[in-house]
Amino acid sequence: MPLDVFCLFFGFNPIFRTNRILKYTSFFEFNHRLESLMDKAYTYRVLRTTGYLLFALHLNACLYYWASDQEGIGTTKWVYNGEGNMYLRCYYFAVRSLITIGGLPEPQTLFEIVFQLLNFFLGVFVFSSAIGQMLDVIGAATAARNSFRVCVDRTVAYMNTYSIPKSVQSRVRTWYEYTWDSQRMLDESELLKTLPHAMRSALALDMNLSILSNVELFKGCDTQMLCDMLLRLKSTIYLPGDFICKEGEIGKEMYVVKQGEVQVLGGTDGAQVLATLKAGTVFGEIRYQKDTP
Repeated sequence: MPLDVFCLFFGFNPIFRTNRILKYTSFFEFNHRLESLMDKAYTYRVLRTTGYLLFALHLNACLYYWASDQEGIGTTKWVYNGEGNMYLRCYYFAVRSLITIGGLPEPQTLFEIVFQLLNFFLGVFVFSSAIGQMLDVIGAATAARNSFRVCVDRTVAYMNTYSIPKSVQSRVRTWYEYTWDSQRMLDESELLKTLPHAMRSALALDMNLSILSNVELFKGCDTQMLCDMLLRLKSTIYLPGDFICKEGEIGKEMYVVKQGEVQVLGGTDGAQVLATLKAGTVFGEIRYQKDTP
């Protein structure tokens, strides 16, 4: 309700704007929607936590000026003396008081002592909460990276324990770095397991249906069949020079090239490039042909 219109008849009074406090839910709804749209929501969370801290200092500065006005401006060494910019002076007092830096004038009256004690207690809770929330935000933002680093360190320790050749260790590290740079996770299937079946199907269709639809082997297949197949696919990354399969091995898997190229080597020395498979190509499949009489 626009209670501000009462200011036209009774003059400006902040009491007429108190009903705006009921709109606090809009602020949290705005935060929720904004975070859902941002790629790096933790950046906004850090800024929001900093805003909370600055606003708490602002409220404390206002309370200090109110306390100084109650005691009388400039009546004691503890209250605001009325010199300089009142807001900056009070804000400076609030910062030093809540952070408990020290060096503040000693309170003289009982009212000043009680106010300063409450100020110190409030500062302990406010800054401990702010620091804890900041640590949670930073920890959540770097959780995936830390988990990746732990996995790499364990693998490196394992290879050092068994004296794996340096060339192999270098390729393992390169695979880890390339996998992280390309998809920011080591196993995307573990992430999708937490989603309901309908959402996993929708994500699989959006990400990979266009690839399977262009594969000659799957043309004309039912959409539901392709969807079921997509849910069973696993993402695998190979580095240049890696052998995916070799002649004579028992084929148990079918591969679909999503990105990059795969060379088929043969010849007497096994170094001749017989074919180059590009994105959308299928290999490793076993085809059955029914004999006709």
